[in-house]
Amino acid sequence: MRMMINKIMGILMVCTMVNAVAEESPKVVVMAFELNDMTNLPNAPEELQRIELLSTKFLENLKSNGVNVVPQGPDVKSEVEKHSPTYLYDNIETAIDLNKDTGADYLVIGVALKPTYLFVYPRMIIVDVKKRSVVMSKAAQLESSWSDRNTTVRTAEKLAQVVKERVDVLHNAEKP
Repeated sequence: MRMMINKIMGILMVCTMVNAVAEESPKVVVMAFELNDMTNLPNAPEELQRIELLSTKFLENLKSNGVNVVPQGPDVKSEVEKHSPTYLYDNIETAIDLNKDTGADYLVIGVALKPTYLFVYPRMIIVDVKKRSVVMSKAAQLESSWSDRNTTVRTAEKLAQVVKERVDVLHNAEKP
């Protein structure tokens, strides 16, 4: 009986420690990559699918890397639909206001710039909500065809790792 009580106590202690770590990790709102297609044939279905894959895998990798991702504000999607794909990327004050009720410490805002038929440049910024400023800007280059899922997935993985590392550095710098 005593051994069973000790096991239960051990499990409860581990659960408490896991909860404490989760509570102290910064909350991050991720706004998916929006396609900013500047070609003569904008928003090809294949390109939209590639950017959807990039966004999905980016978010999945952030979560699997232990980033505490919280849902974006309820009005973000409708605001994005009203404006250009770069609107929130260019207007961080609006992005912060749209996410004020999420409790987020950081916002990750992505835009996939497509200036030519040959390349897509996923760009992202990390915004520190408390400081109301951009604390990191990063870009990548996708040179693959629409059908090359592997390059898109690897790019999402790399960008997620960059965000994880930067958020960890920022969070650790804030600790007393």
